[in-house]
Amino acid sequence: MKGVILSGLVALAPVCVAAATTGEEDNMVINRINASDFEVVETRSMGAADFWCGAATFVERRSGLSNLTEIYLKRSRGPSVTAPGRKAVVFSTSPAGLPRAESRLSLSVDRPGDMIKSVLARRYCRDAFTRSTK
Repeated sequence: MKGVILSGLVALAPVCVAAATTGEEDNMVINRINASDFEVVETRSMGAADFWCGAATFVERRSGLSNLTEIYLKRSRGPSVTAPGRKAVVFSTSPAGLPRAESRLSLSVDRPGDMIKSVLARRYCRDAFTRSTK
């Protein structure tokens, strides 16, 4: 009986792996500007959650920094620095030169100085299940 259960679990393993597909954030255009600044380039009609997700992706997955890294909004949506003709939001891992963030209850990319730790920004990334229910 244990052999039947084990073979059943082994047969279901590929299904579980397929459900954990990589997020759409892997296809985002995110470019480094300097040692601490980077921009998330708008690739479609992106909202604040998409930009913060991109920032967390850059910090954790592309730069290898801790998920406790503080991410600061440096410049709201505007002309891209690294992709001419496109719009982008600039983020930074340094608060230098930024106004102090105020407590807010809403998520936006309109207030330079706003800060979210990467672990919280990562929560705005959609997984395979939520993408399929959009």
